[in-house]
Amino acid sequence: MFKRSLIAASLSVAALVSAQAMAVTGGGASLPAELYKGSADSILPANFSYAVTGSGTGKNAFLTNNSSLFGTTGTVHYAGSDSVLSGSELTTYNSNYNGTYGPLIQIPSVATSVTVPYRKDGNTTLNLTSAQLCDAFSGAKTTWGQLLGTTDSTPIRIVYRTGSSGTTELFTRFLNASCSSTLEGGTFAITTSFGSSFSGGLPAGAVSAQGSQAVMNALNAAQGRITYMSPDFAAPTLAGLDDATKVAQVRGVSPAPANVSAAIGAVTPPTTAQRSDPNNWVPVFAATANPNDPSVRPYPTSGYPILGFTNLIFSQCYANATQTQQVRDFFTRHYGATANNDTAITNHRFVPLPASWKLAVRQSFLTSTNNLYIGHSNVCNGIGRPL
Repeated sequence: MFKRSLIAASLSVAALVSAQAMAVTGGGASLPAELYKGSADSILPANFSYAVTGSGTGKNAFLTNNSSLFGTTGTVHYAGSDSVLSGSELTTYNSNYNGTYGPLIQIPSVATSVTVPYRKDGNTTLNLTSAQLCDAFSGAKTTWGQLLGTTDSTPIRIVYRTGSSGTTELFTRFLNASCSSTLEGGTFAITTSFGSSFSGGLPAGAVSAQGSQAVMNALNAAQGRITYMSPDFAAPTLAGLDDATKVAQVRGVSPAPANVSAAIGAVTPPTTAQRSDPNNWVPVFAATANPNDPSVRPYPTSGYPILGFTNLIFSQCYANATQTQQVRDFFTRHYGATANNDTAITNHRFVPLPASWKLAVRQSFLTSTNNLYIGHSNVCNGIGRPL
């Protein structure tokens, strides 16, 4: 009897270890959360978890391997972020963890718009210039009449995300590039925290909310409110991204996926020589290119203008061979030439990466002769993220 119990206990332990070996723990950005997990067509494998915490927390959890930030225990295996890793974040990671966990991989997952939903009942359409966006979100114009050149005295009320948000970074990056340095009251900085973005302070009556659902609830609570939002969340909530009675056009273009695809079509992947630097994999947009930083590109001149990428951060090395293969399998699917996640990505109002980007990922991280290959024996010998 004792022997049978011991065998049963051993089998239970083995099953538990096997289950743990199959678990891939992650989380982060809310912008792509429904694409990643929780919907019928979500793209993450069943054994990949995804805690929706916001980009800043997601990066922090991965960089410090602090799974408590995802409400769990054990190792953090990957993160999602709309916010690009900073130079200081990469330096700190390389100093503290590169020698034991191996290099990190930062690559774009999908292209995305940042939509501008608003509530103004009776309005048949809203088409804003860059200057009008600057005036509204800085507080330079305080009523809808002032903004649109009418007699409408309805106050403009900004609804903004609290906490560290990659969606906020994408939006403030656009405002930083588009708003004149002579904008009344101050200038916009690129930041994950909207509350500290405008040097002149928040507009009067600005409303804060934590998370996408709370932002949308606050937007719909009163007339005259306007915000910025993930396309995946805005589209089903507001009956579609081409509905200009609910989602503003910007420069005459809606944030529909086709208009984002048109904008990113000419954005090229990093060259072979640039691919060992994680930041070269994620283009960030600015008013002009930076000759000293190949990741900084000028904003596209066609298509929807408020756009960027939501990114994935993985390790190159995992101590467990099963997890290494699971990460490779996800890369193979997500960045595949034909069998891939493009249909689900489009259904969630995001834009799949161009074929040239997917090829660059496969060449770099899925080709065993490339030194960036996930689990490369020359790089990952005796090191890697643990179970």
